[in-house]
Amino acid sequence: MDEDEFRKQFMKKSVFRQASSLDLSYVPEKLYCRDDALKSLIFNYRRILEEKEQPSVNFLILGKGGVGKTVTARFFGKLFKTIAIENDVKLFLEYFNCIHFRSKSKIIRELLAKYQHGSGRGFSDDEALKLILSQLIREKGYMLLIIDEIHLLKPDEVLAFLDIAETFGHQNAKLSLLLISRSKDWMTIENERILSRLNEKILLKPYNFEESMQILDYRVELALRENVIDNINLLEMIAQIVVDHKNMRHGIEILRKSGSYCDKEGLDRITADIIREASNDVYPTFRNDIVDQLKDQELLALYGIVRSLINNGEPFTLVDDAFDEYNVICENYSIEPHVKMSFRKYVRQLTQLKIVASKTVRIEDATRGRHLEITLLDIPATKLLELLDDILEKKFGS
Repeated sequence: MDEDEFRKQFMKKSVFRQASSLDLSYVPEKLYCRDDALKSLIFNYRRILEEKEQPSVNFLILGKGGVGKTVTARFFGKLFKTIAIENDVKLFLEYFNCIHFRSKSKIIRELLAKYQHGSGRGFSDDEALKLILSQLIREKGYMLLIIDEIHLLKPDEVLAFLDIAETFGHQNAKLSLLLISRSKDWMTIENERILSRLNEKILLKPYNFEESMQILDYRVELALRENVIDNINLLEMIAQIVVDHKNMRHGIEILRKSGSYCDKEGLDRITADIIREASNDVYPTFRNDIVDQLKDQELLALYGIVRSLINNGEPFTLVDDAFDEYNVICENYSIEPHVKMSFRKYVRQLTQLKIVASKTVRIEDATRGRHLEITLLDIPATKLLELLDDILEKKFGS
Protein backbone atom coordinates (compact mmCIF):
# COMPACT_ATOMS: atom_id res chain seq x y z
CA MET A 1 0.00 0.00 0.00
CA ASP A 2 1.43 3.39 -0.98
CA GLU A 3 0.54 6.78 0.54
CA ASP A 4 -2.24 7.49 -1.96
CA GLU A 5 -3.95 4.18 -1.19
CA PHE A 6 -3.41 4.80 2.52
CA ARG A 7 -5.20 8.15 2.24
CA LYS A 8 -8.06 6.60 0.26
CA GLN A 9 -8.85 4.32 3.19
CA PHE A 10 -9.44 7.36 5.40
CA MET A 11 -11.69 8.93 2.78
CA LYS A 12 -14.07 5.96 2.62
CA LYS A 13 -17.44 6.61 4.22
CA SER A 14 -18.00 4.58 7.36
CA VAL A 15 -21.30 2.95 8.27
CA PHE A 16 -20.68 4.15 11.82
CA ARG A 17 -22.00 7.40 13.18
CA GLN A 18 -20.46 6.83 16.63
CA ALA A 19 -18.68 3.49 16.92
CA SER A 20 -17.71 4.19 20.55
CA SER A 21 -21.36 3.83 21.57
CA LEU A 22 -20.89 0.07 21.08
CA ASP A 23 -17.89 -0.12 23.43
CA LEU A 24 -18.37 -2.08 26.65
CA SER A 25 -17.33 0.98 28.67
CA TYR A 26 -19.89 3.28 27.03
CA VAL A 27 -22.49 4.89 29.31
CA PRO A 28 -25.53 5.99 27.24
CA GLU A 29 -27.56 9.14 27.80
CA LYS A 30 -30.69 7.00 28.20
CA LEU A 31 -30.89 3.74 30.13
CA TYR A 32 -33.75 1.50 29.07
CA CYS A 33 -35.43 -1.34 30.97
CA ARG A 34 -33.69 -0.76 34.32
CA ASP A 35 -36.09 1.74 35.91
CA ASP A 36 -36.79 -0.48 38.94
CA ALA A 37 -33.08 -0.86 39.67
CA LEU A 38 -32.52 2.87 39.31
CA LYS A 39 -35.43 3.65 41.64
CA SER A 40 -33.94 1.31 44.27
CA LEU A 41 -30.59 3.07 43.95
CA ILE A 42 -32.20 6.51 44.21
CA PHE A 43 -34.22 5.47 47.27
CA ASN A 44 -31.10 4.22 49.08
CA TYR A 45 -28.63 6.96 48.15
CA ARG A 46 -30.87 10.05 48.26
CA ARG A 47 -30.33 10.15 52.03
CA ILE A 48 -26.79 11.36 51.33
CA LEU A 49 -28.26 14.53 49.80
CA GLU A 50 -31.13 14.95 52.26
CA GLU A 51 -29.68 14.12 55.69
CA LYS A 52 -27.17 16.36 57.41
CA GLU A 53 -25.22 13.37 58.79
CA GLN A 54 -24.73 11.97 55.24
CA PRO A 55 -24.87 8.25 56.14
CA SER A 56 -22.83 5.52 54.48
CA VAL A 57 -24.82 3.32 52.11
CA ASN A 58 -23.67 -0.10 50.88
CA PHE A 59 -25.54 -1.47 47.86
CA LEU A 60 -24.91 -4.57 45.73
CA ILE A 61 -25.99 -5.22 42.12
CA LEU A 62 -26.03 -8.90 41.10
CA GLY A 63 -26.77 -10.70 37.85
CA LYS A 64 -25.38 -12.80 35.04
CA GLY A 65 -23.04 -11.34 32.45
CA GLY A 66 -24.67 -9.04 29.90
CA VAL A 67 -27.68 -7.97 31.99
CA GLY A 68 -26.58 -4.36 32.43
CA LYS A 69 -25.04 -4.37 35.92
CA THR A 70 -22.10 -2.11 35.13
CA VAL A 71 -23.94 0.29 32.82
CA THR A 72 -26.73 0.66 35.40
CA ALA A 73 -24.24 1.46 38.17
CA ARG A 74 -22.26 3.93 36.06
CA PHE A 75 -25.39 5.58 34.65
CA PHE A 76 -26.70 6.06 38.19
CA GLY A 77 -23.34 7.37 39.39
CA LYS A 78 -23.09 9.91 36.58
CA LEU A 79 -26.57 11.36 37.12
CA PHE A 80 -26.35 11.13 40.91
CA LYS A 81 -23.23 13.30 40.79
CA THR A 82 -25.10 15.85 38.66
CA ILE A 83 -28.02 15.95 41.11
CA ALA A 84 -25.60 16.18 44.06
CA ILE A 85 -23.87 19.23 42.58
CA GLU A 86 -27.26 20.86 41.98
CA ASN A 87 -27.96 20.29 45.70
CA ASP A 88 -24.62 21.83 46.73
CA VAL A 89 -23.12 18.46 47.69
CA LYS A 90 -19.54 18.03 46.53
CA LEU A 91 -19.71 14.43 45.33
CA PHE A 92 -16.63 12.57 44.13
CA LEU A 93 -17.42 9.58 41.90
CA GLU A 94 -14.81 6.82 41.57
CA TYR A 95 -15.05 3.56 39.61
CA PHE A 96 -12.72 0.59 40.03
CA ASN A 97 -12.80 -2.78 38.29
CA CYS A 98 -11.11 -5.52 40.30
CA ILE A 99 -9.88 -7.07 37.06
CA HIS A 100 -7.32 -4.24 37.14
CA PHE A 101 -7.18 -3.60 40.88
CA ARG A 102 -7.01 -7.03 42.47
CA SER A 103 -6.64 -6.06 46.10
CA LYS A 104 -8.08 -3.60 48.59
CA SER A 105 -4.62 -2.06 48.99
CA LYS A 106 -4.33 -1.21 45.28
CA ILE A 107 -7.69 0.54 45.28
CA ILE A 108 -6.90 2.54 48.43
CA ARG A 109 -3.46 3.53 47.16
CA GLU A 110 -4.91 4.67 43.86
CA LEU A 111 -7.37 6.85 45.76
CA LEU A 112 -4.62 8.19 48.01
CA ALA A 113 -2.49 9.10 44.99
CA LYS A 114 -5.41 11.00 43.48
CA TYR A 115 -6.63 12.82 46.57
CA GLN A 116 -3.41 13.17 48.56
CA HIS A 117 -0.86 13.07 45.72
CA GLY A 118 1.19 10.42 47.50
CA SER A 119 2.20 6.85 46.70
CA GLY A 120 0.89 5.49 50.00
CA ARG A 121 4.19 3.76 50.75
CA GLY A 122 4.83 3.43 54.44
CA PHE A 123 1.12 3.59 55.29
CA SER A 124 -1.11 0.69 56.22
CA ASP A 125 -4.45 0.41 54.43
CA ASP A 126 -6.24 1.88 57.46
CA GLU A 127 -3.79 4.78 57.70
CA ALA A 128 -4.12 5.53 53.98
CA LEU A 129 -7.91 5.33 54.16
CA LYS A 130 -7.94 7.66 57.17
CA LEU A 131 -6.00 10.23 55.14
CA ILE A 132 -8.53 9.96 52.29
CA LEU A 133 -11.52 10.32 54.62
CA SER A 134 -9.88 13.29 56.36
CA GLN A 135 -9.38 14.95 52.99
CA LEU A 136 -13.08 14.48 52.19
CA ILE A 137 -14.04 16.11 55.49
CA ARG A 138 -11.70 19.06 54.89
CA GLU A 139 -13.16 19.59 51.42
CA LYS A 140 -16.71 19.06 52.71
CA GLY A 141 -17.02 16.38 50.08
CA TYR A 142 -18.52 12.92 49.81
CA MET A 143 -17.39 9.91 47.76
CA LEU A 144 -19.42 7.28 45.94
CA LEU A 145 -17.09 4.37 45.29
CA ILE A 146 -18.26 1.89 42.62
CA ILE A 147 -16.35 -1.41 42.73
CA ASP A 148 -16.95 -3.83 39.86
CA GLU A 149 -16.12 -7.57 39.91
CA ILE A 150 -15.94 -7.26 43.70
CA HIS A 151 -15.79 -11.05 44.10
CA LEU A 152 -12.18 -10.96 42.88
CA LEU A 153 -11.18 -9.48 46.24
CA LYS A 154 -10.79 -11.68 49.30
CA PRO A 155 -13.85 -11.90 51.57
CA ASP A 156 -12.02 -10.15 54.43
CA GLU A 157 -11.12 -7.29 52.05
CA VAL A 158 -14.76 -6.94 50.95
CA LEU A 159 -15.80 -6.89 54.60
CA ALA A 160 -13.18 -4.23 55.36
CA PHE A 161 -14.66 -1.96 52.67
CA LEU A 162 -18.18 -2.53 53.95
CA ASP A 163 -16.99 -1.86 57.51
CA ILE A 164 -15.48 1.57 56.83
CA ALA A 165 -18.23 3.44 58.69
CA GLU A 166 -17.91 1.14 61.72
CA THR A 167 -14.12 1.31 61.67
CA PHE A 168 -13.68 5.06 61.35
CA GLY A 169 -16.96 6.28 62.81
CA HIS A 170 -20.11 7.21 60.91
CA GLN A 171 -19.37 10.91 61.34
CA ASN A 172 -16.00 10.48 59.60
CA ALA A 173 -16.95 8.07 56.83
CA LYS A 174 -18.08 10.40 54.06
CA LEU A 175 -18.13 7.46 51.67
CA SER A 176 -20.65 5.00 50.24
CA LEU A 177 -20.15 1.82 48.24
CA LEU A 178 -21.90 0.47 45.17
CA LEU A 179 -20.69 -3.08 44.50
CA ILE A 180 -21.16 -5.16 41.34
CA SER A 181 -20.76 -8.92 40.91
CA ARG A 182 -22.00 -11.88 38.95
CA SER A 183 -24.45 -13.88 41.08
CA LYS A 184 -22.55 -17.18 41.16
CA ASP A 185 -19.24 -15.46 41.87
CA TRP A 186 -20.74 -13.50 44.75
CA MET A 187 -21.92 -16.70 46.41
CA THR A 188 -18.28 -17.79 46.76
CA ILE A 189 -17.51 -14.86 49.10
CA GLU A 190 -20.84 -14.02 50.74
CA ASN A 191 -21.12 -14.76 54.43
CA GLU A 192 -23.35 -13.58 57.25
CA ARG A 193 -21.05 -10.72 58.28
CA ILE A 194 -20.80 -9.36 54.73
CA LEU A 195 -24.53 -9.72 54.15
CA SER A 196 -25.34 -7.80 57.35
CA ARG A 197 -23.35 -4.78 56.08
CA LEU A 198 -25.42 -4.36 52.91
CA ASN A 199 -28.32 -1.93 52.92
CA GLU A 200 -29.80 -3.70 49.91
CA LYS A 201 -28.92 -6.03 47.07
CA ILE A 202 -30.80 -6.39 43.80
CA LEU A 203 -30.71 -9.08 41.15
CA LEU A 204 -30.95 -8.01 37.51
CA LYS A 205 -32.64 -10.53 35.23
CA PRO A 206 -31.75 -11.05 31.54
CA TYR A 207 -33.58 -8.86 29.03
CA ASN A 208 -36.65 -10.31 27.30
CA PHE A 209 -37.30 -9.94 23.56
CA GLU A 210 -39.15 -6.60 23.74
CA GLU A 211 -36.52 -5.10 26.03
CA SER A 212 -33.73 -6.37 23.78
CA MET A 213 -35.38 -4.77 20.75
CA GLN A 214 -35.72 -1.44 22.56
CA ILE A 215 -32.07 -1.38 23.65
CA LEU A 216 -30.70 -2.55 20.31
CA ASP A 217 -32.81 -0.02 18.41
CA TYR A 218 -31.39 2.75 20.60
CA ARG A 219 -27.80 1.55 20.12
CA VAL A 220 -28.31 1.33 16.35
CA GLU A 221 -29.60 4.91 16.35
CA LEU A 222 -26.49 6.02 18.24
CA ALA A 223 -23.88 3.92 16.48
CA LEU A 224 -24.89 3.49 12.83
CA ARG A 225 -25.82 5.80 10.01
CA GLU A 226 -29.34 5.86 8.69
CA ASN A 227 -30.46 2.79 6.72
CA VAL A 228 -27.37 0.70 7.53
CA ILE A 229 -29.90 -1.64 9.10
CA ASP A 230 -32.99 -0.99 7.00
CA ASN A 231 -35.05 -4.07 7.86
CA ILE A 232 -36.74 -4.67 11.22
CA ASN A 233 -36.25 -8.41 10.70
CA LEU A 234 -32.49 -7.95 11.01
CA LEU A 235 -32.84 -6.29 14.41
CA GLU A 236 -35.24 -9.05 15.45
CA MET A 237 -32.59 -11.60 14.49
CA ILE A 238 -30.09 -10.00 16.86
CA ALA A 239 -32.69 -9.56 19.62
CA GLN A 240 -33.51 -13.26 19.46
CA ILE A 241 -29.81 -14.10 19.78
CA VAL A 242 -29.65 -11.87 22.88
CA VAL A 243 -32.64 -13.68 24.40
CA ASP A 244 -31.28 -17.13 23.52
CA HIS A 245 -27.94 -16.40 25.20
CA LYS A 246 -29.41 -14.14 27.92
CA ASN A 247 -26.62 -11.66 27.20
CA MET A 248 -27.01 -8.15 25.79
CA ARG A 249 -23.27 -7.87 25.25
CA HIS A 250 -23.61 -10.52 22.57
CA GLY A 251 -26.07 -8.37 20.62
CA ILE A 252 -24.01 -5.20 20.94
CA GLU A 253 -20.86 -7.03 19.88
CA ILE A 254 -22.71 -8.42 16.83
CA LEU A 255 -23.62 -4.86 15.84
CA ARG A 256 -20.00 -3.75 16.23
CA LYS A 257 -18.57 -6.67 14.25
CA SER A 258 -21.21 -6.33 11.52
CA GLY A 259 -20.45 -2.62 11.09
CA SER A 260 -16.70 -3.26 11.05
CA TYR A 261 -17.16 -5.90 8.36
CA CYS A 262 -19.13 -3.45 6.21
CA ASP A 263 -16.40 -0.82 6.54
CA LYS A 264 -13.69 -3.32 5.69
CA GLU A 265 -15.52 -4.59 2.60
CA GLY A 266 -16.81 -1.20 1.47
CA LEU A 267 -20.48 -2.09 2.03
CA ASP A 268 -23.20 0.32 3.11
CA ARG A 269 -25.77 -2.18 4.46
CA ILE A 270 -25.75 -4.91 7.08
CA THR A 271 -27.34 -8.13 5.81
CA ALA A 272 -28.66 -11.25 7.49
CA ASP A 273 -25.59 -13.22 6.37
CA ILE A 274 -23.27 -10.61 7.91
CA ILE A 275 -25.18 -10.87 11.21
CA ARG A 276 -24.97 -14.68 11.15
CA GLU A 277 -21.23 -14.55 10.50
CA ALA A 278 -20.72 -11.99 13.27
CA SER A 279 -22.78 -14.12 15.66
CA ASN A 280 -20.60 -17.14 14.94
CA ASP A 281 -17.58 -15.01 15.79
CA VAL A 282 -18.92 -13.89 19.16
CA TYR A 283 -18.81 -16.11 22.21
CA PRO A 284 -21.27 -14.52 24.65
CA THR A 285 -19.96 -16.10 27.85
CA PHE A 286 -16.31 -15.42 26.97
CA ARG A 287 -15.09 -12.10 28.31
CA ASN A 288 -12.87 -10.28 25.83
CA ASP A 289 -12.75 -7.31 28.18
CA ILE A 290 -10.80 -9.35 30.72
CA VAL A 291 -8.30 -10.64 28.14
CA ASP A 292 -7.67 -7.10 26.93
CA GLN A 293 -6.68 -6.08 30.46
CA LEU A 294 -4.45 -9.02 31.42
CA LYS A 295 -0.93 -8.28 32.58
CA ASP A 296 1.88 -9.12 30.14
CA GLN A 297 2.97 -12.34 31.84
CA GLU A 298 -0.65 -13.50 32.20
CA LEU A 299 -1.16 -12.95 28.46
CA LEU A 300 1.97 -14.93 27.64
CA ALA A 301 0.93 -17.72 30.01
CA LEU A 302 -2.51 -17.86 28.38
CA TYR A 303 -0.86 -18.03 24.96
CA GLY A 304 1.25 -20.96 26.16
CA ILE A 305 -1.87 -22.77 27.35
CA VAL A 306 -3.75 -22.17 24.09
CA ARG A 307 -0.84 -23.17 21.87
CA SER A 308 -0.33 -26.32 23.95
CA LEU A 309 -4.02 -27.24 23.64
CA ILE A 310 -3.88 -26.85 19.86
CA ASN A 311 -0.67 -28.89 19.56
CA ASN A 312 -2.02 -31.68 21.77
CA GLY A 313 -5.41 -31.83 20.08
CA GLU A 314 -6.91 -32.69 23.45
CA PRO A 315 -9.58 -30.89 25.53
CA PHE A 316 -7.00 -30.29 28.27
CA THR A 317 -3.26 -29.75 28.55
CA LEU A 318 -0.70 -30.25 31.29
CA VAL A 319 1.03 -27.39 33.02
CA ASP A 320 4.47 -28.65 31.90
CA ASP A 321 3.45 -28.63 28.23
CA ALA A 322 1.90 -25.18 28.56
CA PHE A 323 5.04 -23.91 30.30
CA ASP A 324 7.16 -25.15 27.38
CA GLU A 325 5.00 -23.20 24.92
CA TYR A 326 5.13 -20.18 27.20
CA ASN A 327 8.93 -20.25 27.02
CA VAL A 328 8.77 -20.44 23.22
CA ILE A 329 6.55 -17.36 22.87
CA CYS A 330 8.73 -15.44 25.36
CA GLU A 331 11.77 -16.28 23.24
CA ASN A 332 9.98 -15.22 20.05
CA TYR A 333 9.37 -11.75 21.51
CA SER A 334 12.74 -11.56 23.33
CA ILE A 335 11.03 -11.48 26.73
CA GLU A 336 12.69 -12.98 29.81
CA PRO A 337 10.47 -15.90 30.88
CA HIS A 338 9.53 -16.35 34.52
CA VAL A 339 10.14 -19.57 36.45
CA LYS A 340 7.61 -22.42 36.56
CA MET A 341 6.41 -21.48 40.06
CA SER A 342 5.44 -18.03 38.76
CA PHE A 343 3.82 -19.64 35.71
CA ARG A 344 1.65 -21.74 38.02
CA LYS A 345 0.63 -18.54 39.79
CA TYR A 346 -0.48 -17.04 36.47
CA VAL A 347 -2.52 -20.17 35.76
CA ARG A 348 -4.25 -19.74 39.13
CA GLN A 349 -5.01 -16.11 38.31
CA LEU A 350 -6.43 -17.06 34.89
CA THR A 351 -8.54 -19.69 36.63
CA GLN A 352 -9.84 -17.14 39.13
CA LEU A 353 -10.78 -14.83 36.26
CA LYS A 354 -12.77 -17.70 34.68
CA ILE A 355 -10.70 -17.68 31.46
CA VAL A 356 -9.39 -21.21 32.03
CA ALA A 357 -10.30 -24.07 34.32
CA SER A 358 -7.64 -26.10 36.08
CA LYS A 359 -7.57 -29.09 38.38
CA THR A 360 -4.95 -31.27 40.01
CA VAL A 361 -5.34 -34.98 39.19
CA ARG A 362 -3.49 -38.12 40.18
CA ILE A 363 -1.00 -39.45 37.64
CA GLU A 364 -2.16 -42.79 36.29
CA ASP A 365 -0.01 -45.87 36.99
CA ALA A 366 1.86 -44.03 39.74
CA THR A 367 1.66 -44.62 43.46
CA ARG A 368 2.46 -40.99 44.15
CA GLY A 369 2.37 -37.79 42.17
CA ARG A 370 -0.14 -35.39 40.70
CA HIS A 371 -0.23 -33.00 37.78
CA LEU A 372 -2.19 -29.91 36.84
CA GLU A 373 -4.63 -30.16 33.94
CA ILE A 374 -5.81 -26.96 32.23
CA THR A 375 -8.64 -26.37 29.78
CA LEU A 376 -10.40 -23.38 28.20
CA LEU A 377 -13.86 -22.13 29.03
CA ASP A 378 -16.45 -20.90 26.51
CA ILE A 379 -14.27 -20.38 23.40
CA PRO A 380 -12.37 -22.66 20.97
CA ALA A 381 -8.60 -22.56 21.27
CA THR A 382 -8.17 -21.54 17.61
CA LYS A 383 -10.44 -18.50 18.07
CA LEU A 384 -8.65 -17.42 21.23
CA LEU A 385 -5.29 -17.88 19.52
CA GLU A 386 -6.35 -15.39 16.81
CA LEU A 387 -7.25 -12.86 19.49
CA LEU A 388 -4.00 -13.39 21.40
CA ASP A 389 -1.85 -13.20 18.26
CA ASP A 390 -3.33 -9.78 17.54
CA ILE A 391 -2.88 -8.54 21.13
CA LEU A 392 0.72 -9.81 21.48
CA GLU A 393 1.75 -8.41 18.13
CA LYS A 394 0.44 -4.98 19.09
CA LYS A 395 2.14 -5.11 22.48
CA PHE A 396 5.48 -6.74 21.66
CA GLY A 397 5.85 -6.80 17.86
CA SER A 398 8.56 -4.67 16.33
